Amino acid sequence: MKKYFVMVGSFIARAWRFVLSLFETHQHLHVTHTKYNSEGEVVDVLIKSWKVRKFYKCTAKHMRFKTMDGTVVELKAATPMDYMTETMLKSEI
Repeated sequence: MKKYFVMVGSFIARAWRFVLSLFETHQHLHVTHTKYNSEGEVVDVLIKSWKVRKFYKCTAKHMRFKTMDGTVVELKAATPMDYMTETMLKSEI
């Protein structure tokens, strides 16, 4: 009986996410943050990518958003981050 409730619960969760996806614009977010040394030479380039469900705040130095998994991510940097967003197709969701 417990297995049945787990199956029904997961189905309801997937159905709810599908209904929500019809009203949201999902995006891929690619953030590039370049670190420089004291002479101005590039030391390290960090590239991170996420599938974003919703943006709460999106500025050059501070980003806060919700991923497709439902976790809230907050990025802060002292120097501006370069970022690129791409709209996801409905087939990718």
